[in-house]
Amino acid sequence: MAIVLFPFGARLTTWIAAAVFVAVAARQRRWAPILAGVAWMWSFEMAFQTASLATDTLPLGPAGPIFYIVVGIPLVAWIVHQGIRPDPWVSAAALIVFVVWVASGFHVNGHTLTGFSPAAEAFNEGGKTLWAAAWLLPVLPGWRRSAIRRPRWSGSAIQGE
Repeated sequence: MAIVLFPFGARLTTWIAAAVFVAVAARQRRWAPILAGVAWMWSFEMAFQTASLATDTLPLGPAGPIFYIVVGIPLVAWIVHQGIRPDPWVSAAALIVFVVWVASGFHVNGHTLTGFSPAAEAFNEGGKTLWAAAWLLPVLPGWRRSAIRRPRWSGSAIQGE
């Protein structure tokens, strides 16, 4: 079972999401989806490692988490500077899932499946998948943040309805 959930040392869904970013980049013949994928991986890893430090969850010591944070901050900032940004609404949903995961004890399932928690896996998978979608959707053709209809206020009446 562990080899199915964690092939080559990472979650299967992580490999699938990375493949989607690469496939979109190949289809579009541009680098933006690759950069969005890099930003997704690093920004999620920064949040994960920050939470693991704050909750003292990972027994590996602070060197690994600090590496991801120190390298990730300028890398993700540079990608955002290039104009690649996550969708704010999907990001908010991902952050809510992540915060609930941390608040529920931030159990992290290891690759050996010892002490496996289905709830923790659902939080991990749900948060990471939403996080990926937040970065992927804006680089897809036809996706526009302006496509979400927002009411315009004029006094007490809503215009545009």
